[in-house]
Amino acid sequence: MVILDTCAIIEAFKNKPTFSAETLKKIEKGAFVLSVSFAEIACKIKLGKLHMEVSPRILFQELSQVKGIQIVDISVEEWLDSIELTWPENKDPAGRIITAYAIKHNLSIVTTDKQIKVFYKKIIW
Repeated sequence: MVILDTCAIIEAFKNKPTFSAETLKKIEKGAFVLSVSFAEIACKIKLGKLHMEVSPRILFQELSQVKGIQIVDISVEEWLDSIELTWPENKDPAGRIITAYAIKHNLSIVTTDKQIKVFYKKIIW
């Protein structure tokens, strides 16, 4: 299992995603998507920083139907885990919670986020 960062979710919905063949195989075996990613996508769309062919709600519904994808609702425990990370350089709540979840569950993160790459070594694309 891997965890998809928000950028990986956006990439997955492109006509030709740029994931490596190895990463695609890992995603197909199973991936977690944290609920915070849908909020992050919705905010970016609302601010005009992102355009997608589907709404965040449709994106959620479609991903919920994909075999092997598990949507994780974030609990208070996960939020506290993210706040307790010793990582003052990263103030992005979504990046922090995705990273904290990956650390806790020993998962690779599918991301291109440079801050996450510096902090956490189990990164793939």
